[in-house]
Amino acid sequence: MLKAVFVDFGNTLVGFKPVFYEKVHQVMKDNGYDIELRKVFRAFVSAMAKNQYPNKDGHNPVDMREFLYYLKIYPRESLLNALSRADLRDGEAFIYDDTVEFLEGLKSLNLKIVLVSNASPRVQDLLDQFELRKYFDGLILSYEVRAVKPNPKIFSYAILKGGYPAVHIGDIYELDYVGARRCYIESILLDRENLYPEIKDKVRNLKEALRIIEKKAI
Repeated sequence: MLKAVFVDFGNTLVGFKPVFYEKVHQVMKDNGYDIELRKVFRAFVSAMAKNQYPNKDGHNPVDMREFLYYLKIYPRESLLNALSRADLRDGEAFIYDDTVEFLEGLKSLNLKIVLVSNASPRVQDLLDQFELRKYFDGLILSYEVRAVKPNPKIFSYAILKGGYPAVHIGDIYELDYVGARRCYIESILLDRENLYPEIKDKVRNLKEALRIIEKKAI
């Protein structure tokens, strides 16, 4: 019987405008590359997934040469410099309309809720800003545990906090879905923006995710 739900933070519970991959997309456009946003996202997160340990801020380090390799673009020095100089941090935060209802629904099922996030210390301020801290039985944050998804280590910490069996929900297949499966945790891919059109086993919002979890909790 399901004991816990592990939940990603960025672009799952809280969104950003602009989000990091929109900034990357703009840098590419400014340098003469008109590439579909989805392709930029997929290349960037594939490069992110190559790393198992965080940088000093708690995020996945990204080798920009690796990113350009996935796009089949020659790593010109000027382009590499533009990417490395750009501020690619997520922009202004907002809470999704379905977030509170989702968390309240999980609480009503008497499940442990653990936040599992590749995050900088900024996440602490956002938890307070949006009054979300009260919903969580544990916080597993990359900058504290010194591991980033898809490293199974970060999910192992979540199991210690929340228990097992568990299910994890997050928005990046390469980090959330693959990382959880590496630790034998069921995973739900949240694809709000249809960034993974070829994947059919996913949800488009947290209401759909809650319905799946309700069935698993019986």
